[in-house]
Amino acid sequence: MAEGRVANITADTGLTGELAFDSLKVMDLMLAVEDHFDISVPVNALADIRTVGELATLIETVAGKHA
Repeated sequence: MAEGRVANITADTGLTGELAFDSLKVMDLMLAVEDHFDISVPVNALADIRTVGELATLIETVAGKHA
């Protein structure tokens, strides 16, 4: 496995840990998610997001409110 790469991304994969996302990368990811799913994620909700699974749950929750 190449250095800096994650072999398998699961729901438990950490955004800032295993994926090494800093706050700027997290914001870039959220902008892409908002554009892709046509949703608006509250900025304060990002403070609680630590894993890929938590991000997926947040997307599902916000998208469900817009359905």
